[in-house]
Amino acid sequence: MNTRQMDKFTDHCAKFFDQEPMIMHTESHMDMHVDVLLFEPNEKYPFWKLVTMGASDYKMPKTEFSLGDRNEYMMFVDADEDLTDRFVVDWYYQQLMNIALMPYKEKFAVSYGHSMEWELEDGEEMCGCFLEMPQVLEDPSIMRCKLGLFHDVVLLQAILLNKHEIEKLLTVGPEDFSYYLYPDTGRQHYLSQRRRTSKF
Repeated sequence: MNTRQMDKFTDHCAKFFDQEPMIMHTESHMDMHVDVLLFEPNEKYPFWKLVTMGASDYKMPKTEFSLGDRNEYMMFVDADEDLTDRFVVDWYYQQLMNIALMPYKEKFAVSYGHSMEWELEDGEEMCGCFLEMPQVLEDPSIMRCKLGLFHDVVLLQAILLNKHEIEKLLTVGPEDFSYYLYPDTGRQHYLSQRRRTSKF
């Protein structure tokens, strides 16, 4: 993204979250530059919001079922997690960056209802994610941001999953798993966690 696009994208997110973000600049030296916008818990959305900015520079291959060919990714984290702690926020930052860069590195396309998996690291629990519409947000139009004539961005929610949840996803399929995450009634499961707790 150029500076004008970054400003426009930041304003887009700030409008829907009703607050200004802190920008976490990447130190990566890859061809594609991706930063992360960090929004604190607020009255409107009482959880942390992390949003990539720059992943949409990668134009994904065309697929039959897709919301678009340029994605950015958001992750929601429980307010009790101290994301003012550099070591705590860095873990979530790295997970989101890995998700955002995986399609670029591997040259594939992802959209709503898709999942990604990776090798389980020692001492960790999460080994994949499900890409969802951010249904916990009031206004679904946050999912679309036009940054230029041929630069329409889709914002998807990435929800971290452990091995058990990935097995559930593979068993029931993406449509039913989406209903599990965002049921019409009852508890919603939209928070990403490093360690699974009852708050999920």
